[in-house]
Amino acid sequence: MRKKTQSIEVIKAKIHAMLGKDINMSVCRGRKRVSKYAGTIENTFPSVFIVRLKSKEKDTEHIPCLSYSYNDVLCGEVRIDEVS
Repeated sequence: MRKKTQSIEVIKAKIHAMLGKDINMSVCRGRKRVSKYAGTIENTFPSVFIVRLKSKEKDTEHIPCLSYSYNDVLCGEVRIDEVS
């Protein structure tokens, strides 16, 4: 687990500001495995947010969307970058 650098409320506000925008996301799966996705933040809820995937790769063709908690972002398991 990484050192806490931001509060959960700041992370919620940043993700809510990215609602409907294109993002690139990398997810740490453990044991040096990292999955990278392209998508759009579709919806935000009090404890989780939903990402609609755009990439049509083999490992994501049956998964239309993913959900993550804000704590995943806080701990560094999920990293989100806005596409500009």
